[in-house]
Amino acid sequence: MKTRHKTRSHLAWEAARLMAEQGIDSPRQALNKAAARLGCTDKRHLPEAEEVDAALLEYNRLFRPLTQSAELDRQRALALEAMEFLAEFDPHLTGAALDGTAGRHSSITLHVFAEAPEEVMRKLLDAHVPFRETSYRCRLRGENVIFPALSFYVDETPMDLCIFPATAAGRTASASNTEATASVRELRALLGKTAGTD
Repeated sequence: MKTRHKTRSHLAWEAARLMAEQGIDSPRQALNKAAARLGCTDKRHLPEAEEVDAALLEYNRLFRPLTQSAELDRQRALALEAMEFLAEFDPHLTGAALDGTAGRHSSITLHVFAEAPEEVMRKLLDAHVPFRETSYRCRLRGENVIFPALSFYVDETPMDLCIFPATAAGRTASASNTEATASVRELRALLGKTAGTD
């Protein structure tokens, strides 16, 4: 049992290192690469994504405290700017920029809510923001559901907008596929900003 725990811990740490140094966004992808590097073929030893996130926080705290903190603040400030621009779509920050694991390679993820995806596209087009149409897969009531998404860059940082319907079902889908989100007001508080309102 102790060996299994040690292997899980080692895999989580190696996956965290790969995420920090190679810019891998997905804990699952980093885990698969770490397992291959360490020759671990027993899937029972693979840690959960939360364990990798915890190891990444610890890795950044130990090896990159100043640069990671500055990068996290920068990404959160960019997210706030984008969220204020997209205020009519009730944007919420989620992912690495919110949970503190963001690094220089991380993308900023926002959930937005609209009657139709074209409304969000029009907003970006009117502001001359080039974007790419993608999709966002999530689980809803045990089934895979695909929602539209848009990807673009802000100050050379990738940003992903996941577009959910502006309905109770859309909010349920958003909430059920992320551990935490932050509204504009909550992000301002996180950044220590008090000006303005939601």
